[in-house]
Amino acid sequence: MNVHRYTFRSLGLLLLVLQVVLVVSLLIVTQREASALPAAPDPAAWDLPVPDMALTVETGIERADEVARSWNENAQLTFVSMQIDWPRDDPPITVTSVSPFGWIRFMYVAPIDGAASDYAALSLMFERVSGQLTNASVSEWDTPPPTEPLFQGVTVSGETATLAGELSGGTVFRAACPQERSQSGTSISIDPLTGDRIWNVVYRDNSEAAGGPMRISVNAESGDVQELRSGSATCSA
Repeated sequence: MNVHRYTFRSLGLLLLVLQVVLVVSLLIVTQREASALPAAPDPAAWDLPVPDMALTVETGIERADEVARSWNENAQLTFVSMQIDWPRDDPPITVTSVSPFGWIRFMYVAPIDGAASDYAALSLMFERVSGQLTNASVSEWDTPPPTEPLFQGVTVSGETATLAGELSGGTVFRAACPQERSQSGTSISIDPLTGDRIWNVVYRDNSEAAGGPMRISVNAESGDVQELRSGSATCSA
């Protein structure tokens, strides 16, 4: 009887030790994988010059590339998104310039070794007026960057695409409810079927309008405008 109790206790103790070893091993592996991710740049270490005019996607790339290369020389730009903060009063009938306020986010992807994923993604946030790097973060990434540069073949600028959005109904959409529709976003993507670069212009709507946000796409190579979803021009805030 005592022999059986001793055996059970020994087995229990052995299982407990094995569990502790397993947990410690997992923690070590996790720490090693996390440490394999290159650290994000410190925004405070980058005293960037104030631009003569608010950053655009194109002028922002110049400083974003510099920061990204310091992080990983193989970093490749894979995503850009520019938020525009519009005035909250009634816009003019025809908008001829883009508001300078807002921010731009750039995402870069680079191959890494020893981590849980094959790639790491670097997200950089710049304030448009000051041009300063305000935030930087790194995360695991499983998808390789595009085989061709994101801006290859692009002839239409982000500002031009935004103004095309304004002329295609964006101004009217904002004018219906300027307090609740004071932000728009302009991002670029690659059409998986054609390979065309597409500017996506989205007008946010914080009102209770049933139509939701307004979405417009602009071909970044030809400038052709295609309205994806018009939303409701009626403001119900």
